[in-house]
Amino acid sequence: MAVQELSAQDEEERAENQPSELDDLTHAEMRMLYAESVDVIRFAKAQQWKSLGAILVVFVALMGLSQFAQDNSLLVNLTIAVSFLCSGGVIYSMALYQAWQNTERQKLREISDHFSSYAQAVRAIKSRREANVHRYTLLTFMIVSVLMGNAILVLFVSPLYR
Repeated sequence: MAVQELSAQDEEERAENQPSELDDLTHAEMRMLYAESVDVIRFAKAQQWKSLGAILVVFVALMGLSQFAQDNSLLVNLTIAVSFLCSGGVIYSMALYQAWQNTERQKLREISDHFSSYAQAVRAIKSRREANVHRYTLLTFMIVSVLMGNAILVLFVSPLYR
């Protein structure tokens, strides 16, 4: 009996589904654009994480380099200045990648509006607000990680804290 109820419910849902009104060629274009936007979002997110990893490696390298220049205050100050410049550049890049992802998400929403009602319902399972909280929590974590790494470098390099 449960199987029959599920089949009847599935058929009701299928009957309620409104297919896309796009012709086949336009639908294929929209699917291609959708896939392209998803790939761009993945690429930008990967670049954000790679940027975080790279800047942390740069900080470790600068710490190691500073050990050879402990007595040279000019080199210590230069190391700190380079770390601030690199941090600013990475944070700016992360913000740009986030903006790029937001543009691609807008494209996804526009494309999704032309897909079937069932596809739209599946995309609506995770709310935009929840997705934004997750996205910006991760971005905040990345930025705080860069700032903390820079602070640790400054404390490590600075002769005042030795």
